[in-house]
Amino acid sequence: MAPSLAHRVFIFTALLVAGIAVGAAPASGQQPNPGDAIVGDWRPADLNVTVRIFPANGQYLGGIVKADNQEMVNKEMLRGITFDPNTTTWKGEVFALKRGQFVPMTIRTTPAGFEMVAGSGIMSKTIEWVRVQ
Repeated sequence: MAPSLAHRVFIFTALLVAGIAVGAAPASGQQPNPGDAIVGDWRPADLNVTVRIFPANGQYLGGIVKADNQEMVNKEMLRGITFDPNTTTWKGEVFALKRGQFVPMTIRTTPAGFEMVAGSGIMSKTIEWVRVQ
């Protein structure tokens, strides 16, 4: 059974409070996980927010850590993200603000960051994301 939204927000907030480092180098002797390429702080081109993506329970989650609207901070934005090494893409769900619900999405890395295709079919939208320095 998947954790509830409240549980995932709690995990996200706990990681922020604990100061868990994202994008840290693997321990000596460990191979880097190519799925971790999306770990870190990102900004989507269509919103003035910073989203932190981090690994949790074999998947990746993302929550808002900075926003002009403070009510958005600590809200879950990405969930259930898994990496497919065969296609070098990530699949999961993103919260679509205009729809008020999570929709399927796919991520592919680009030279500038990553490209997310959110939604499906004619209702899809492509969004560029850049890493926050």
